[in-house]
Amino acid sequence: MFVATLLNAGTTATVALLQDGIELVVASVGDSRALLCRKGKALKLTIDHTPERKDEKERIRKCGGFIAWNSVGQPHVNGRLAMTRSIGDLDLKNSGVTAEPETKRVQLHHASDSFLVLTTDGINFMVNSQEICDFINQCHDPPEAAQVVTEQAIQYGTEDNSTAVIVPFGAWGKYKNSEVNFSFSRSFASSGRWA
Repeated sequence: MFVATLLNAGTTATVALLQDGIELVVASVGDSRALLCRKGKALKLTIDHTPERKDEKERIRKCGGFIAWNSVGQPHVNGRLAMTRSIGDLDLKNSGVTAEPETKRVQLHHASDSFLVLTTDGINFMVNSQEICDFINQCHDPPEAAQVVTEQAIQYGTEDNSTAVIVPFGAWGKYKNSEVNFSFSRSFASSGRWA
């Protein structure tokens, strides 16, 4: 039983490296995300690795895996895993699930870039990227911003892990919007996965 549990365990990851204060390198595996707030707008730096992506679905099929939909219409690799890339999930490596990250490089512009935020799926499932930027732009500092973003996801009803890491840049506090309000309820139609 211990070996089977070990073979089935897996996780996602998104990491960022800032080189020389101006080049941001982001690598991701799975559905944790990175976004940059530039001029008050969300700039996605990662794309979720799901079987819904045509390129990921094709890679899984070429490696001998298959995509099956669960009872609520969500695709899963071999009917089990909602991600096409993960760290771990060793029993699905022969079916195309890989831990190889996708990477992206971005030149920072400190006059217009406010912050980088890394989030887990518990937040991404409930709050879209622009909402995350808007919430953070209302905060005084990164610790308060991380707390606000995670609390909003919880208030919206997330049932998954909710973690946010915020790295401030030169335009921190420059793009505040007084029209943004924090809410304690919402419909799924306006949340992150469906918006």
